[in-house]
Amino acid sequence: MQRRDFIFGTSAAIAALSSGTLVGCTTVLSQAEELGANNHVRPIGSPITPIQSSLDRVTRSVVGLRPFRKPGPRLEATTMGNKYLVHNYGHGGGGVSLSWGVAEIAAGLIRQQGSREVGILGSGVIGLSTALELQRNGVNVTIYAKDFPPYTTSNIAGAMWHPVTLFEKGQASPKTMQMLHLAAQIAFKRFITYANDTRYGVTWIRQHGLSSKPMDTSYPYIGGDALYPGLVRNQSSENAMFGMPFYDAYYTLMIDPDIYLRALVTDFRNAGGKLVEQSFESPEDVIKLPQSSIVNCMGLGAGKVFNDELIIPARGQLSFLLPQSNIDYGYAMMHPNHGLLYSFPRKTGILIGGSVGKGDWNTSIDESEVKRMVKGHAALASLANS
Repeated sequence: MQRRDFIFGTSAAIAALSSGTLVGCTTVLSQAEELGANNHVRPIGSPITPIQSSLDRVTRSVVGLRPFRKPGPRLEATTMGNKYLVHNYGHGGGGVSLSWGVAEIAAGLIRQQGSREVGILGSGVIGLSTALELQRNGVNVTIYAKDFPPYTTSNIAGAMWHPVTLFEKGQASPKTMQMLHLAAQIAFKRFITYANDTRYGVTWIRQHGLSSKPMDTSYPYIGGDALYPGLVRNQSSENAMFGMPFYDAYYTLMIDPDIYLRALVTDFRNAGGKLVEQSFESPEDVIKLPQSSIVNCMGLGAGKVFNDELIIPARGQLSFLLPQSNIDYGYAMMHPNHGLLYSFPRKTGILIGGSVGKGDWNTSIDESEVKRMVKGHAALASLANS
């Protein structure tokens, strides 16, 4: 296997990133502010309505295994036998958030090859987004996968727009960090065009990162702080949410994967795309495909097929509470008494979570975790302003 140099989408984007300029941030910010204003999201700092967290309001619990690589996602072109192969996997907890960005970069690598027939491995959000981006470029695309929505890992994603759990601190290369910043900028600009479109299930919320101690602001958020409208960092207040004295806050997008992925599948099929049920156990299975150009979006499955020992699961367990129409905010924190807790509002229900089990392959529901999260979020709600 011969590695090719990683190539970003355009030379202009590379030059801008190299000089420290974040591409398109002013445009993204103005669009975001305009759309956010039309979605009736209350100002950051407004009183919040407590979520109702109790076991009798839990509608379901799910477990997903995030495809995590300590050095960060793999996005590069290689050759394998007679195939031109683009790897696009390992996005950890940021797959949905980065999807349109890494799709555009991967499609750019395919364009360099000039392929008009492309096979995609995997039908999660990365595979579908990459397929749709290629279709926009006039490419005929077939997606090969063992499972399709609603039975993919992407369907279990929390999917609040903020690329997180992408790499182990200090292990991502400068090239990977440049790619992540560029992908985030591209992706957010695309996602805001779906905001408030009920067919895609994307809505605006106000988000809070909370802490019992001062927060590290030495690094920008992925994509640059300008991608997070209304952002304030490491603020302190005696009246901070849930009694936590320090917080970050900003407006962002909430993506309901079940609605969103269903719409992407429809868009892909309407554009002439084909879905083929197929499992892959070895590189030979990939080489047998009829297309000469392949994009690998298999997530965890890429570890076995392409011998990537760096990819591991980052187990996440979520529960859903009955919906509340008056909840327009989300939050995330490491609470000194209740552990990791986060909650995001969806039209279909209130998502509560609080686990990132790296290296844990267990997909069974841990009932003790359900009880911990329900109890923890209920304790926070009891402190909320009404």
